[in-house]
Amino acid sequence: MKKHIKIGFSDIGGIYIGKDIQTSEHLHHAITVAVSFSDEIDYWCERQKVSCKGVIMQANTIRKLVNPDNSYIAFIHIEPFSEQGLKLTDRKEPFKQLSLIQVKNITKRLEKWLSDEQNDESLTKKIIDKIISEIGYTSGIAIDKRIRKAIDKIRKTEDITLKQISEHSHLSMYRFSHLFKQQTGISFREFVLYTKLVKSLKAVYQKQSLTHSSYLGGFSDQAHFTRTYYKAFGILPSQSVK
Repeated sequence: MKKHIKIGFSDIGGIYIGKDIQTSEHLHHAITVAVSFSDEIDYWCERQKVSCKGVIMQANTIRKLVNPDNSYIAFIHIEPFSEQGLKLTDRKEPFKQLSLIQVKNITKRLEKWLSDEQNDESLTKKIIDKIISEIGYTSGIAIDKRIRKAIDKIRKTEDITLKQISEHSHLSMYRFSHLFKQQTGISFREFVLYTKLVKSLKAVYQKQSLTHSSYLGGFSDQAHFTRTYYKAFGILPSQSVK
């Protein structure tokens, strides 16, 4: 496969395909499907090691990746609170290894997407939907309607306080904070920061500079964006888009 990096975004998640990826230990808030296009990769999830060609890691898990042979790897990050993400949610197992057949079918779809010049949000969403169907989980887990509406509001609003979102949800700040953490696994503040990170990532993908991308996401400066990115992905933004 020709050396290449491709990134795609949609409202249910994104896809990243790249090479020469080694990460430090990091905490990610998305459900992630990771697949190698050639040899097995060493993954750590919640500090448990698994060597395989494909794995699905649950949201809010500590991860690390070692790619000794520098093969191409794809990461499909899925919003855990979307309809699609809820299908894949497993609150008992932090990760599951994918079968070789699943990996083969997923990489086949991704290779086609990688070679396609088209790269819009509708196509990315279509690919993610097909990958989720290939995995085939159906958890039956649902999110409280008030929290789901709050999540939509946070994503659409550039700057919103805990007081404002609590009032919007018709809950006290204490009750909202408790329910939000219970339903999502992260605090309101952590989710707001993650939302800013996604906005900045979209700007990077659109060829904006890291400084301007930081500003568009709502970060105080590029250093804050870089720290947040490293904490979420275990790699510097400059390394992942080179």
